[in-house]
Amino acid sequence: MGLRVLGVNASARTDGFTAELLDEVLEAARRKGATTERLDLVKHPFPLCVGNYSQDPSSCGPETCVQGPWDGFGKVAERILNADAVVFATPVYWFSVSARMKALLERMTSMENQGLLNLGKPMALLAVAEEEGASQALSQMLLPLAYMGFVLAPLGLVYAHRRGITSFKENPELVEDARIAGENLVLMAERLRGAPFQEPLPSYVYRVPRLPGVAAD
Repeated sequence: MGLRVLGVNASARTDGFTAELLDEVLEAARRKGATTERLDLVKHPFPLCVGNYSQDPSSCGPETCVQGPWDGFGKVAERILNADAVVFATPVYWFSVSARMKALLERMTSMENQGLLNLGKPMALLAVAEEEGASQALSQMLLPLAYMGFVLAPLGLVYAHRRGITSFKENPELVEDARIAGENLVLMAERLRGAPFQEPLPSYVYRVPRLPGVAAD
């Protein structure tokens, strides 16, 4: 079976600049032989994380989340878990990731709380800014996803400042960056597929016992 690369678009627009850049990366992955899919979070709304892991770790998992699990997030989680590599793409809103991307990262706690279900899975990260803030947005995705077990592909960070252009194809350097990110993502996924990685015990094992029903935060 060929590699499956999922692109996650955290923009409110399905035809905006973030989607355009994401499509460039996915097209590069297709040319390397992968099967690709783009998932627009705006089409899969889901409730915000309420932090139940701090009260009862067993209530925070892909099949046990008290929010669903088969609300809109369940469908997103299923696609992420079934992918061999993932491209996370966000627009920059006020020097940060979009609210949809932040909500996704928080709900993805259920995919690492009882075991790192995406351990060793390659990723690429994209951020599109009107002016500034792309590097901050990339770092805000990189840190939590790395803790979840995702592995950044070489040159897998791509940021774009779209001010003054109508299409990213007007910027040859950016198109090349997108191509390299997509191709490296597939190359890394081919090499890491099935590789064993060391996994720590779930973090709640180390927590100081707390009173029943009292949240840690």
